[in-house]
Amino acid sequence: MMSELPDLPDCVISHIFSKLSLKSLVKTSALSKQWYHEWGLRKDLNFDLHNMFDYNTIPKFPITLTLFQELQSLFATRLDNFMQKYHGDMIRSIRINFPLDAHHTHVINGLIHKGVVKGANRIELLFAHHTRHIQPYKFVFPFLSCTNSVTYLHLRNCHIAAPMEFSGFKNLTTLVLQLLPLDQNILQPLFFNCIYLQNLTLNQCTFRSDLTITSPTLLHFNINCRHVIGGMKTNIHIIASNLLSMKYSSYFCPRHTLNFNSPMLSKFSYSCHRISNFVDFSGLKNMKTIVLDRLLDCLQTDVITHLFSKCLLLEHVTFNNCKFTCDLKIRSATLLHLSIVNCLYYKNLRCYDFSHKLDIDALNLSSFEYRSHTVMRPVISLAAPKLFKVFWDAGFRKRNVSNFAKIARLHLVQNLTMNMSFSQIPKLTKDLVRFQNLKQLKLFIVGAYNPKMDYFWILDIAMASQHLQKLSLTIRNGHTERSHMVGSGRQRREYAKFCHNELKYVELHGCVCSINVIELASHLLRSATLLKQITFSSRRNFYIGAGRWSKDPDDCCWFQHDLIHQHLKHEVNQQCHLIIF
Repeated sequence: MMSELPDLPDCVISHIFSKLSLKSLVKTSALSKQWYHEWGLRKDLNFDLHNMFDYNTIPKFPITLTLFQELQSLFATRLDNFMQKYHGDMIRSIRINFPLDAHHTHVINGLIHKGVVKGANRIELLFAHHTRHIQPYKFVFPFLSCTNSVTYLHLRNCHIAAPMEFSGFKNLTTLVLQLLPLDQNILQPLFFNCIYLQNLTLNQCTFRSDLTITSPTLLHFNINCRHVIGGMKTNIHIIASNLLSMKYSSYFCPRHTLNFNSPMLSKFSYSCHRISNFVDFSGLKNMKTIVLDRLLDCLQTDVITHLFSKCLLLEHVTFNNCKFTCDLKIRSATLLHLSIVNCLYYKNLRCYDFSHKLDIDALNLSSFEYRSHTVMRPVISLAAPKLFKVFWDAGFRKRNVSNFAKIARLHLVQNLTMNMSFSQIPKLTKDLVRFQNLKQLKLFIVGAYNPKMDYFWILDIAMASQHLQKLSLTIRNGHTERSHMVGSGRQRREYAKFCHNELKYVELHGCVCSINVIELASHLLRSATLLKQITFSSRRNFYIGAGRWSKDPDDCCWFQHDLIHQHLKHEVNQQCHLIIF
């Protein structure tokens, strides 16, 4: 077989072979003598079902114990054979994602040892946790005590043998322990010997004793107890002089009391039902960013007042899916960003308080996000003279949108993102034309398609905001069975007074192939003198606050018919690009 492979650089050959599964990679040695050792250029070794088996031969889980053990043995045999034939000079990473157990210790240890000898800096042992009747693999640190370059280690569903003479992993910077039983005897030698450890994650681990996390180099710490039920109630003491960020999450009431001795901690994320008596904010004096998620007992007197009185440097605060039992009062001279998303208010634990007060006094607040539950009718007082970025969800079913008028009085707002329904457009347009300093406007509209509705009101907003540079419109049609192109043959409507000298970018997403939206685009193309790009796309993701987006499918079917291009191609000048996805 004639091959031109030697004419290619090693990096190109390696990239080509990286597209093959390991089972196919080995088969290339039978095609050409020149390829016999070429597959040894693979530096990232990933052992999982896709790489080791053909899809049509893989039984579906769960299966009988006998079939499962046969699959385990076959997987381990293929892994061992691959490593026996592997003659590459260097291994960059090794990863096992399969439910191997203690019966395959020899194969696993051989793989790890060979990887370490060949310079691997990333090791992932991900033993699946959805199977029963297996004896977990026991990871023994001493056999890795030689000088090595491992910087990343991820262990899942195995046991760690308590190291007696541990001196390895001097270069480890990231450690992820998942579904492991842990106690102080296991963790203490790790913290003592991993002198460069910066990132630590304890994911769904069970704690068999109180833990003391002591590390002068640790920068980021993540505890995820979301699916851990039961276990003993423990105290977690964090002694990390350089710790910058920490995340704690649990689906259930916390069984861990957090005590901090981390003077540099500046970012804290807490997702759990309860927080009172579990976190002492007095030890977080340098806190700048805090995210509170899914709190059920977030009482004004117990948490919020204490939070803003103890953390005097707070700049970014997020309340997401929290439940309050009283009016919310926020007073801060340092606060820059505030996000209140999907929060409910209770008169007591069994009764909603539909009408509540939200009182915000933040002299330096520059960014504000607000999204209420459908049933809420808040009374908002906002004193933020420097506010320039706003996300406001008017609610797709709520009739009360009067609070937005208070936002419209803040004339410094330059970046506005808003969710609304078609029925709210007449009311909200009166407020939207008051933002004269807008530079970026994003509108998300949901509702049934109405062929009689035009979008010239958007042109009114653009004309009132003469500094506007970017306009984005996303439409979600509630009745996709109706044809968007009804009336496409009628004569275009005119809007002669529109003119804009700053608008440069326009994005139209979702169900935007109706003739009414095309009319809007036509006027923008003709009358926005500096327009550089206008984009049509069927993507219709909606922003819902706190950095999160909805996951709506793309179901607009008219883009493939080239109708948008046919309607607008003669109106695009040389300086502007019309892009249609």
